[in-house]
Amino acid sequence: MSHPETIGETPRQCLFALPREIRELKANKLGLILLTASLAAIVAIAAIVMHGHKADRIESIQDQGVSLVRAMSAVPFSSLIDDAERQGLMRVVKHGTAQTNFAYVGVSGTTGAPINEVAADGLIPPLFEVPREPSSWLGQRIVPTGTNGDVAEFHAPIIETGELRGFVRAGYFLPASVFDIIDVSYLATVALPVFLLVPLFYFLIRTEVQPLRTASAEMSRMLEDESLKRLEISASGELGEFMGRFNRLLERANERITSLEGDQHQLVTSNKLLTYRKSRVESVLETLPEAVVILDESGQISYANQKTAAMFNVPRETIIDRPPQDWCGDAGVLRLLSSHADAGGARSLAETVRFRIDRSAQRSIATRAYPLFSPRDPAKTIGTLVVFQDETKEALARQAREEFVTDLAHELKSPLNAMALYSEALLSDQGREEEFRVEAANVIADEVHRLGKLTTGLLSMTQIETGSLKPDKSLVRLRDVAEHAFTEAKSLPGAKSLKFAFDAPRELSPVFVDKDLLRIAINNLLSNAVKYNRVGGKVDLTIAETDDAVQIRVSDTGIGIADTDAERVFDKFFRSSDPTVQKVGGHGMGLALTRKIVELHHGTMSVNTDVPEGTEFIINLWKDSAASKQAI
Repeated sequence: MSHPETIGETPRQCLFALPREIRELKANKLGLILLTASLAAIVAIAAIVMHGHKADRIESIQDQGVSLVRAMSAVPFSSLIDDAERQGLMRVVKHGTAQTNFAYVGVSGTTGAPINEVAADGLIPPLFEVPREPSSWLGQRIVPTGTNGDVAEFHAPIIETGELRGFVRAGYFLPASVFDIIDVSYLATVALPVFLLVPLFYFLIRTEVQPLRTASAEMSRMLEDESLKRLEISASGELGEFMGRFNRLLERANERITSLEGDQHQLVTSNKLLTYRKSRVESVLETLPEAVVILDESGQISYANQKTAAMFNVPRETIIDRPPQDWCGDAGVLRLLSSHADAGGARSLAETVRFRIDRSAQRSIATRAYPLFSPRDPAKTIGTLVVFQDETKEALARQAREEFVTDLAHELKSPLNAMALYSEALLSDQGREEEFRVEAANVIADEVHRLGKLTTGLLSMTQIETGSLKPDKSLVRLRDVAEHAFTEAKSLPGAKSLKFAFDAPRELSPVFVDKDLLRIAINNLLSNAVKYNRVGGKVDLTIAETDDAVQIRVSDTGIGIADTDAERVFDKFFRSSDPTVQKVGGHGMGLALTRKIVELHHGTMSVNTDVPEGTEFIINLWKDSAASKQAI
């Protein structure tokens, strides 16, 4: 049967959910119990009697032994020596003692050597050790004799004319067997009344417990039928009163069980409804893009979605079961969570705390706490909803836009200032000189070209992102396009101090690309290689062909790219915070536009910072079969 705590099980089933082995009582055990008890009583009585007899016997031996050695020590020493012509005193003691446990009696010299001894048949008296102190001359000891058992030996000094002549000794066997103390007939006399009382007690007890046996059988049937009924058993006295109270208890139990079964059905229905509602709420919370934590009325965390566990890089069970100090290290967030530990201190307005969960990655997280109000009492709060929103992208985008506007204003302002200055100079007297007019025209033309290139890049980026730019693809000789861009790069400002190397096979397969867009991509890479290079550095443009793709590599020996910036170098508006990079003008559009152009051709672009010096950018333009595989 199911455990009683199972929600779907009725209280009546729980009441009768007992093993059959426990409910079935074995009959006729009472007689065996009484017999065992009587035997135990007989054994206890015999043990007590034998213990008393043994103590009395030992006490008697001690009294007789002490008296005998004292009496013999008062006899003249010469009288204690056995004389062949007359019966010695020792033999008189042996045959005249009242003790059946007599072992030996004798006289020893001052050195302990035996002078005269009389012993029981088959017994050799043990050697006597003379006591060192006079205070020990009168005393007793226990002497083992092997198979004959232990002997209690009593000794006393023989003193004549103030001089120690020897010692008198007397030994008695200590009782070892219980049958030496008490007769078997005595035990039978004690056991007979006890055995005679057993049947009488058994009959009386069976008569008294018969109604209880009948009640037990009725209860067993009730347990099998899983029903509670009155016990119709006639009994008198206290047992009758007990049966009456027991029947009233059964009636109350039936009423209570019926009420509990009704409450349980309601509880099961409510539990299913709550489980369904909880599952719906949790499903909604799991689909939210933000990390969510719910605090109960006491401020304890009762729910956390999977995004919260991923954000703090801990199992969800850790967030729910352990205190916030174990998984969150920001003091502001901990203060926010602890402020809602007291239900009475819950706020009615949303609170916001911003922190960085990972200092190295500069992730910005906004933590907002919203009170949850009871639907029945809008003035009462039942918990708190804490939302962790990752604002990293928004913060970076906002920062990038601000930097882009600043850089773009600078990029626009420089050529406009140059054109304005030369325009004013052309209107002055200096503008009448032919040489100056040519110089002014060239500068204005270069600045206009610079503005046009910047405008074209912004327009191309916008068109690619919005999907309005459709590449005009055709079979193009990649070597010619790359060689033209390579030649233009040599004329860029700062290129005169650099070394250029171009390596491309003449028999290069044509590629199906937009020639103008691809030229912009290669120009951007070469322009960056020149701009961020060092004086006397080198710029390499290499084209190689594999079975699947045509690969373009642009490398330089410049300042390089930090590993922390390598992942974001293709982001729009991004510029490294390195002071060396910041000294060089730029707006963070070149690499982002280049990657968009490559992806528009279903190619790939990556940066390799694992080079001895500088940086290397790699473009893979897939051939027809490889492009299909990449698309899949």
